[in-house]
Amino acid sequence: MNTLSINTPQNVRFDYKLATLGARMIAFAIDYFLIICYSLFVYYLLQWMGVFKHSDFWLSYGIYMLLLLPCFFYFFLMETFFQGQTVGKMLMKIKVVKIDGTRATIYQYFIRWVCTIIDVFLCFGALGISSIIATAKAQRIGDIAADTAVISTRTDTALQETLFEEITREYTVTFPQAIRLSDQDANTIKELYKKGYERKDYNIIIALSNKLVELLEVKPQMPPEEFIDVVVKDYYYLYRNS
Repeated sequence: MNTLSINTPQNVRFDYKLATLGARMIAFAIDYFLIICYSLFVYYLLQWMGVFKHSDFWLSYGIYMLLLLPCFFYFFLMETFFQGQTVGKMLMKIKVVKIDGTRATIYQYFIRWVCTIIDVFLCFGALGISSIIATAKAQRIGDIAADTAVISTRTDTALQETLFEEITREYTVTFPQAIRLSDQDANTIKELYKKGYERKDYNIIIALSNKLVELLEVKPQMPPEEFIDVVVKDYYYLYRNS
């Protein structure tokens, strides 16, 4: 799977897994299934209410179109209010982000939505699919225009398990000050660490690392995520052997 690599202002490198074409297509299919279900529901509801029996055809049609406006703006509104995700994207665990990995703006969501006309409805989606396959960052035309990408939000198992892997007897403690931590501290650190990676938010990692530096009064010569990992391992080793 391709990755979107960025370097933060703190010189921390984050690798985001790009969403696969299959995941994006399934998410799109789920969203349009919901749109079709809503359209049918509105149609039969109006029919049951007798709206279509009205002598004024254009009035009945206008009411129906008015109630279908949420379908028209569905992708733009969902991505705007749910941080780059629609229902389909939530289920497939993918989301839209800026090309630097941060949250996209309303303007960028709007550009992606407008370009759906080209990506999806022109040539029956062939242009969008071709663009995703051909570009290095798996961007459809709307993504290129909006300077966005679609990433996977699934937790990277390798990263998540670094704080839980078994510590061998030959383990060497790097920061003995970790003994100052409590069990609650260690659990909180793990939760925040996990949350930072799940949200793809390096600010959480940086803030957590800075707090530990202040609390333990140390000067780590390593990246923040590695420092946090080492501190937790040191704590468990020292606690187990105390």
